[in-house]
Amino acid sequence: MQAATMSGVAYFQKRCDDQMPTVVALQKAIESGDVAAAQRAYIESRPPYEEIETIACCFEDSDRDIDARPYAFEGGETDAEFRGFHKIENLIFAEEDLEAAQPHAEMLVGSIARLRNELNEADRFSPEQQFGGMVALTNEVAAKKVSSEEETWSDQSVLIFKHNWIGAQSQFAPFGAMHGMDRPSVKAVDVAFRNAQATVQPYFTTGVVAAAPYSSVPIKQRRAIADASNRYRDAIIVVRDEIGISG
Repeated sequence: MQAATMSGVAYFQKRCDDQMPTVVALQKAIESGDVAAAQRAYIESRPPYEEIETIACCFEDSDRDIDARPYAFEGGETDAEFRGFHKIENLIFAEEDLEAAQPHAEMLVGSIARLRNELNEADRFSPEQQFGGMVALTNEVAAKKVSSEEETWSDQSVLIFKHNWIGAQSQFAPFGAMHGMDRPSVKAVDVAFRNAQATVQPYFTTGVVAAAPYSSVPIKQRRAIADASNRYRDAIIVVRDEIGISG
């Protein structure tokens, strides 16, 4: 099972390599003083880490520096330790203060570099953590992220849902292959993943990273998104239990 685990980690190593040029581009866009360019660069930088987040439990300090929201800090939005994507999101979308965002963009580049090194440390990862992350993230989409708490200022929650599910599926796939692609339970996970993606597909345009604003998504469709993520979570749990991985 360790081979399946490390196959999933290898995918995230590649995604972290994809992430670095996007955060460098974000830093440059912020330094340019062009708010619209900084906002575009922010959105285009979001997908890789939202996939990698699946196994955030394996590098909690880096996850905090990269992707924590204000509620994770005692001082909330004004806490000196609040940094990363969501500090930048607030500064460039809500406050439009690019000067204040510059040091945070620089720190984010450093945090991604540290994460890339951590992804090379095989002893950080295990099947239990992999499945724990898949279940936690698919649950979080329905239990919390559907409220738009993650991308409050950018209005890009739909983009987050899409890539959280891609991240979970990237980690499930090696275990599914190991367990047997013809097993009904494995097929059920693949169907649940596709069904989840189908709930957000109408909000994307081919060739464009950004999703339609989450504020434009009707309440009934938000319910459908949450239900699909819950069903995806439950399908993953069935395979986890069949394999014999502790939950």
